[in-house]
Amino acid sequence: MRIAATCKHLQRDIDEYRHLFAEHDLELVVPPIPGQELAGQELIDAMSGVNGVIAGDDKFTADVLDALPDLRAIAKWGIGLDGIDLDHAAARNVAVTNTPGMFNDEVAEIALGYLIASVRGIVATDRAVRRGEWRNPVGRSLGGKQVLVVGVGNIGLAFAKKALALGMVVSGVEPGEAAAAEAVAAGIEIAALDDLLPTADIVVVTCPLNPATQGLINSERLALLPAGAHLINVGRGPVVHSQAVVDALASGHLAGAALDVFEEEPLPGDSALRDFDNCILGTHNSSNTLEACHRTHATSIANLFASLGVA
Repeated sequence: MRIAATCKHLQRDIDEYRHLFAEHDLELVVPPIPGQELAGQELIDAMSGVNGVIAGDDKFTADVLDALPDLRAIAKWGIGLDGIDLDHAAARNVAVTNTPGMFNDEVAEIALGYLIASVRGIVATDRAVRRGEWRNPVGRSLGGKQVLVVGVGNIGLAFAKKALALGMVVSGVEPGEAAAAEAVAAGIEIAALDDLLPTADIVVVTCPLNPATQGLINSERLALLPAGAHLINVGRGPVVHSQAVVDALASGHLAGAALDVFEEEPLPGDSALRDFDNCILGTHNSSNTLEACHRTHATSIANLFASLGVA
């Protein structure tokens, strides 16, 4: 069988895992990925004759799946399945797996890092010092601040517990029933998004992308926040409307933002988000630690082998 590795993180470490494929006489294909992911004809060309793939954020649309008659399994490296047409994959008998729980703490840690950097102006100060300036920005203390977590699943709950340990007051939005019970037990208030926004000093987005969350944080919802609030997004880019963030930063309604993910990735060179010193920009990289990557490499490979019946 022919296997492709289109996850950039796995490609970086692929030499450490080649023996697993060789042991089962699997041909391994490692196509170049010039951007964040592969899509359209670029993905079709990379997947020619492939039976299974360990995928990053590649866009397996219905058209792409139809163009890949040999494909039997997609092992998603990571959690988000929004790039895969799951219904069409099922209709084509293409097995789809993912790796939940691999980097809950890693994403939670970087969310907390973004939060502290935003409310204390750390990145803007660093830039200013490099320009020969000597700024002393007035930040905000964390104790007692109201933090709203949009998506109290595994990652959101991991972040919330860290925020609680720092003396912050944490609320969360509409998780599943089991997650809600765990959140309440940890001391997190659960309520509707629009009811919580007016008292939130900081909003941290950790939810996945689906039809219900597409464009969830828009201009109307940002307007519900008190003036001087901060926005952190380590979930999925399209959950937050970029122009709404630009407008809220420009008006001063948002005191700061930190975005690890964007509606279009890589972030376009002409994005107005680049113009704000109080907007920290990431590269969809919150899960990328040595330890988390190797856990996820091993799990995604095991998932693929199981889907393909490789003993």
